[in-house]
Amino acid sequence: MCSSPKSSGSRRPRSAPSKSFAEGFTAEQRARFTDVANRAEQRREKRLATDKRWKQAQDNSANKAPIVKAKQQVKAGLFSRLARMLSGQ
Repeated sequence: MCSSPKSSGSRRPRSAPSKSFAEGFTAEQRARFTDVANRAEQRREKRLATDKRWKQAQDNSANKAPIVKAKQQVKAGLFSRLARMLSGQ
């Protein structure tokens, strides 16, 4: 029977305490790991700063762009073309 009750002696043995990730590293490996991690953090900070500047620039340009004026310029451009075509120029 697959679902038969187990005896109290069939418990799993206690597992050994877990070791930290870098516990088995040599001093050179730890130094290299630290260097790589620090460079990754610097790249991450630089990317976040660049993203923040880009977003601010996009927000500022969106606020400054006169949408109505652009539409008026298109209408004026079309009207002037039509007027030139009708006048024969």
